[in-house]
Amino acid sequence: GAMRRIILFTLMLLSWSSLAHAVPDASTAGGQASDPQTSSSNDPALSQETIDRELDRFRRTEVSLHQALRIAEKIHPGSKTADISFEGGLDVPVYKVRTLQSGQIWESDIDCSTAKVLNSVLFSTVQGLNESDRNSLTALDTVSLKMSDAIRIAERSAAGKAISGGLMTKDGKLAFVVVVVSGKDLKQVTLEPTSPRRR
Repeated sequence: GAMRRIILFTLMLLSWSSLAHAVPDASTAGGQASDPQTSSSNDPALSQETIDRELDRFRRTEVSLHQALRIAEKIHPGSKTADISFEGGLDVPVYKVRTLQSGQIWESDIDCSTAKVLNSVLFSTVQGLNESDRNSLTALDTVSLKMSDAIRIAERSAAGKAISGGLMTKDGKLAFVVVVVSGKDLKQVTLEPTSPRRR
């Protein structure tokens, strides 16, 4: 099935510094980056501590990334997940899920311990995005691989639990990028699906 459709598969061990980008820092996402302590990414001890705390909370979550994805896609039937990440720096840890449906991108917050939908708002339209994001989302509609497949394959290959999944366009081709927490390591798995042009 899905495994056969993948032509490129990269497994990469992430360093702590690259994780700072893989797991978005809730303090900047909330728009409270005025505190020099939170906005300074130059202090490795601080970011390491923040990351350790996020990972610790992630390991204790009841709800998996996969469950959150399924819940978010049910809110708007027929939608496809374009981006999903664990946000552990909030009072209530959530999965932020962005789904694409009919040219609209919805952002939903799913409670990591109760699986409740905390909110779901229209984030943007595809037309309102920058060119690279627009290309990725347009390509998402043409490939048969879904984010849920990519997460499943990544978790199996990296022997761990996925903490985030997103899209990127590489040399004009769509790739799914999944970050997996495996023991004490973070592994980034890149999956590049083939386009389903061959019948």
